[in-house]
Formats: sequence, C-alpha cells, structure tokens
Amino acid sequence: MSKTDTKIVSDLGSIENLDSPTESRWLRLSAGLTTRLTARKSNQITPLDKAVRTTADDRGPPWMVITFFLIVIFPSILSLLYFVFVASNQYVAEARFAVRSLAEDSATENVDSGLMSMQASSQDANIVTSFIRSPEILRRLDGKIDYREMFANEDADFLARFDDQASNEEFLDYWLKHVSAFIDGPSGIVTLTAQTFRPEDSKKLVSAILDESEKLVNEMTVRAREDMLLSFRNEVTRTSKTYSEALTKVNSLQKQSGLLSPTEQAEQKSSLLTGLLAQKMDVDARMFVVRQSSGANSPSYRQLKLTRESLEDQIADLRNQLTGSEGASISNVITEFTALETDRLVAEKLYESARRNYDQALSAALKKALYITVFVNPVLPEEAIYPKRLVAPFLIFLGLVVLWSTLALVWASVEDHRL
Repeated sequence: MSKTDTKIVSDLGSIENLDSPTESRWLRLSAGLTTRLTARKSNQITPLDKAVRTTADDRGPPWMVITFFLIVIFPSILSLLYFVFVASNQYVAEARFAVRSLAEDSATENVDSGLMSMQASSQDANIVTSFIRSPEILRRLDGKIDYREMFANEDADFLARFDDQASNEEFLDYWLKHVSAFIDGPSGIVTLTAQTFRPEDSKKLVSAILDESEKLVNEMTVRAREDMLLSFRNEVTRTSKTYSEALTKVNSLQKQSGLLSPTEQAEQKSSLLTGLLAQKMDVDARMFVVRQSSGANSPSYRQLKLTRESLEDQIADLRNQLTGSEGASISNVITEFTALETDRLVAEKLYESARRNYDQALSAALKKALYITVFVNPVLPEEAIYPKRLVAPFLIFLGLVVLWSTLALVWASVEDHRL
C-alpha cells in the first residue's frame, strides 16, 4: 500500500471519532474515499476524485483570471490607446501600370503568339516588381528624393517612424512594409502603392518609383537589342571591309591600266580590228584588180599599197594590245580585272546579305521593345487609410484570445497527464 493510500485509511479511522452533527456528512465522504481508494488500486479516476480536485483547484489562486488579464486585457487596452490616441495618420498613393511590347500588340491575331507574348510580358512585370522590392531601387532613388526623411518624419509617432540612423538592410525591411508592388496574374497589371506620413510624400514617392521603373525597362530594351544585333552588326562590318578592299583593288587596276572597263575596251578594240581587217581585204581586192589592169607601177597601185601597209600596222598594233605578252596588254588586264571584279561582286553580295539580315534583326528587336503603360497615375491622397484605429485593436484582441485559449488548453492537458 502506498503512502497516499495509508493516509486515506488513517483519515477513515479518524472519521469514526467525529460527533453526530457531522457524522452523516463525513460518512458520505468516507464512503467516497473508500471508493476512491479502490479506484486507485485499479488505476481509475472516479467522479468524486474529479470533484475533489476541482474543489482543491477552486481554493487555489485565480490563475485563469490573472493570465487572461495579463495576456489579453492589458495588451488590448494598450493597443487601443495607441491606435486611438498615439498612432500617426498614414496616407497611401497608388499607381497601376502594365509592361507591354510592340510584339504583344502585333500578335493579337495569332493565338499561340499571343500566349507567348503574355508569358513574356508577365516575366517582364515580375522583373519590374522585383526591382521595386530590391536595394537597387533605393540606390537609384538616392540623391533624387530624400526617401529616408519621408519615413523618419519627426511628426510621426515613435513606433511607426523609421530610425534614421539604422542600416540600409534595416531600411529595406521597413521599405518592404510600406511600399508594395504586386501583379494581377491573369491581366499582368502591376499595382504599386506607397504608404507615408504625408500625402504629398506618398504621391512623390510613387512617381519617383514609376520613373525609375521606366528607366529600367528602357535599359532592358536597349541591352536586349544590343545583344541581339551584336553578331549581325559584326557581320556587316566584316563584309563591308571585305567589299571595300575588293573595290579598292579594282579601282587601282583601272587607274594603273588606264581602262575604266577592260572588257568593254577589249570589245571596242575587237570591233575596230574586225573593221581594219575588212578594209585590208577590200584594199587587197582593189590592188589585185589595179595590178591586172594598170600594172604594179601605176600610181593607183602604189597608193593602195601604202594604204594596205598602214592598215597592216594598225592591225598589228591592235593585235599586240589585245594579245601581246607585255603586262599592259588588254588580255592580261582583262584576266586580272575579271578576278578582281569577281571578288568584288562576291563581297558585294555578302555585304548586301549581311545588311539585309541586320535590318531584319533590327526590325524584330524594335518589335520586342518594352514600354510601361501607366493607366492609373498617382494622385494626392485626401484621407488617411492607415492606421485602422478600431479594427486593428479588435484583431489584436482576437489574436490574444486565441493565444490565451491555446495556452490554457495546453496547461490543462499537462495537468491532466500529471494526475
């Protein structure tokens, strides 16, 4: 038998010595204690045991009331006093915009292209919202507006305003609580809000963020266009240089030979040679006739002979120009000119192709240009939206009640396991 059971038995023995006025009451209690002792031996808790515990607990301190006051009532009163009498007004300015591209506008007739453009637009909007929530926006705004002074305003209450001596990382956390940018999934519309202690500061801050966001989008467009056109531009530069070199060689040959177009010059000389040969044949025929009729010593024959010799000299000179072995002969010039002209034509075609590809790439890049469409401009707020002077304390009260109830249930569960 345990010490507790021994004590209960001794209590039963003392009950027998009680006077009659209290005898009936203690007899009932004795019966209950006997039942309790039996239940303990079988590891069971009887309703009387629970009643005894409850009675003992009631005689203890009112810890439920005390903890309810400390955890729920007191903080709720403090929050109510703060939000009603201390908390400073906070004004919210809002702007709404969308990140669009020319390709998105031109792809409305094609369903697949429209879906791809929508996905690209959503990605660009995510980039802009991430930029607004990043330290980069603070770096860009630094020197343009005094955004720290907007949140460290001396007129604001001590709990809401920002400590101007805090670090940049701490200010970024504060920034994320007062400046928000989120995307409406289906439409891709970005809603930008700024919450400060003065209405003009809220409007000024939203306008500054919009300006920096537009600059970011323009930078993204220029960078993407430059990356896309870089290889095409390099190809145009290379083929242009090759074409220029080939053209220079052709011009040098033309100046050196004195022939603007050796091929045309050769055709002209060939035509002239053909004419001279025809004249020579005519002179030979006439000489034959004159010699038969007048003799070889006649003046007419001698004149025709001189004409024939002149034609032979001209023919020989033309033949030497066309097919002579000297470097300045038209045949050599034509051979060299043909090779250089072929290189020039190939280089010209390559340059034209590179230039055409570059123009097409530039057109495609321009169609992918991004821009921000602002359809809700920030306006000067007239009323303070925050703080919610009655709603906020009520929500705090509900939260504290839930917290206290949870703690009370946990404590009661622990106590039940201890008994």
